[in-house]
Amino acid sequence: MTRNAIALGLAAAIAIAASARADQPQWTLPQTVSVAVGQTAPIYAKRADTCGNPAPTFDEIRNRLPRTALGTFSDAGVVQRMSGSCTPDKRAVWVEARGIAFTAAKPGSEILRFFGDSVSLSVR
Repeated sequence: MTRNAIALGLAAAIAIAASARADQPQWTLPQTVSVAVGQTAPIYAKRADTCGNPAPTFDEIRNRLPRTALGTFSDAGVVQRMSGSCTPDKRAVWVEARGIAFTAAKPGSEILRFFGDSVSLSVR
């Protein structure tokens, strides 16, 4: 009886957690982003440093974003991204992350490093 109650409670908690994330967009992280001047596009999503924790705020990561003269970064809200660092077998799972958008200001190209990941950026 107690096992059934615990299992039922656990199943309910998982269902609530899953439904809470259902409204968050799922982002696949591009290795290449190509945008026109004036256009805004998703460029990266930063998960918490500790798996399972809430996504960092934009203010917490703003000063750690790469520098670029090609445009600006902005907060794209809480999203879901794949991460292979949050399971013992390195199997990729969806985790909560802070979405980062890029708005292009001038043409050019460069490779940006976001928290150890490279993104090739092209602005036309």
